[in-house]
Amino acid sequence: SLSRPARAALGLLAVALLGLLVVQGCTSSSRDIRDGQRQATGATDIDGLQLAPAPKVGRLAPDFTLTDLEGNSVTLSDFRGQAVFINFWATWCPPCRAEMPEIEAVYQEYKDKDVVVIGVDLYESEGKVRRYIERGGYSWTFVIDTTGEVTRDYRVTSIPTSFFLDKQGIIRALKSGAMTKRSIESKLAEARR
Repeated sequence: SLSRPARAALGLLAVALLGLLVVQGCTSSSRDIRDGQRQATGATDIDGLQLAPAPKVGRLAPDFTLTDLEGNSVTLSDFRGQAVFINFWATWCPPCRAEMPEIEAVYQEYKDKDVVVIGVDLYESEGKVRRYIERGGYSWTFVIDTTGEVTRDYRVTSIPTSFFLDKQGIIRALKSGAMTKRSIESKLAEARR
């Protein structure tokens, strides 16, 4: 029994909120992703200060080990000496799917230039991720965060979210939301300096 203007206002509010969700990306509200990080000591930031790793620009990226689609362990710190682009995503996320061809184009251009791309899928089954990757023809490294621990450590609250690490493992740039090839290359350039 709302008046016509009140219904119109509620409708506009609903459209505006939906628009914000599309612009921001997909939230992972189906899982409890809390603000958290693994406590570690002895990490050195870009100024030589002893700080725990944290998912912030200028800080050492939290280390992790996850399993790739071939059953191999992938440990982030093993890629020291190379720039690393970490992308948190899921097959059900439209902005994630939209940026996948852009990431593939960047991967093909930079894979022989000491750049590693790691796609961290959130919670999905290996079979579902494998089918999606094969259908799309994507060829960078894919791992699955089955427990959500890495997602929590990186404080990921919406996807896609991307981190760009330099050769020492320091986060040089991060971006929440879908990216174009050009924007990926811009962030990657910050990590490759």
